[in-house]
Amino acid sequence: MSLAAHMLLHCALVAVVAPLIVLIRPVNRVLEVSSAANRRRIESALRSRAARWLTTPAVAWSLFVGSQVAFHLSGLYDSSNVDPLVDGIAHIVYALTSLLFWEVAIGSAPLPRRLTGLGPALYLILAMPAIDLSAAWLMVKGEPLAGAAMVAGMSPIGLAAAISAWRYARAEEAQSGLEGTA
Repeated sequence: MSLAAHMLLHCALVAVVAPLIVLIRPVNRVLEVSSAANRRRIESALRSRAARWLTTPAVAWSLFVGSQVAFHLSGLYDSSNVDPLVDGIAHIVYALTSLLFWEVAIGSAPLPRRLTGLGPALYLILAMPAIDLSAAWLMVKGEPLAGAAMVAGMSPIGLAAAISAWRYARAEEAQSGLEGTA
């Protein structure tokens, strides 16, 4: 498989599959079907120090962007082409960090901290140039198709930022009574 195709698969995992998983609200679904005792345990775990730290927007963002940048700039992507274990570990790291990233951006799990207002849009927008750094690095290293595939494959992040900003604007219009006056 070409590196460009491999990059598209990574992008599909982190920019399409992960947000779709978050949007189906798996944590909420588990809470709905759990016994009262299990629900209390899960809710307690969601309020734990570790969960509060991991779901701090700066931490979740840094883990997501950092894993993308570190993997591509360190040359681990070269290792993943020849070592299935490295590739598997990369996929697990990408999946976990992207689920965390998207939960903070658009999720609905009962977490102690939640981005509000324009926060989700800004959070997503700020991830884009950082991830593009990895794509630019691939292009500089002689893999222009892989870099272009990464830029294109991460475009759902920009779309999610635009939708988030639009939703915020619509909510502001509704709250101020301006909806439908234009």
